[in-house]
Amino acid sequence: MDAFDRITARTPVHTRRSVRKMLDVADRIHALLEQKGMSQKDLAVALHKSESEISKWLSGTHNLELKTIIRIEDALDEDILTVPQRPAMA
Repeated sequence: MDAFDRITARTPVHTRRSVRKMLDVADRIHALLEQKGMSQKDLAVALHKSESEISKWLSGTHNLELKTIIRIEDALDEDILTVPQRPAMA
């Protein structure tokens, strides 16, 4: 077993899931930016943030708050997170 495998084995499942989700969110934002022909600078301007802050957010290791994700969704006019809807109660 190599060092990476040993570290992974000792990492709690919830931590591994958190990292995976953060990377998924960053990947989704990168994909939307590319799809819309936007740069990180364009997103920074739209959100009144610095390019360095956007870069940090999109590194995949930053734990974005839900309200920040919603602001990004508004700026991109696209959903980043989707939550399955419960069927209506009869």
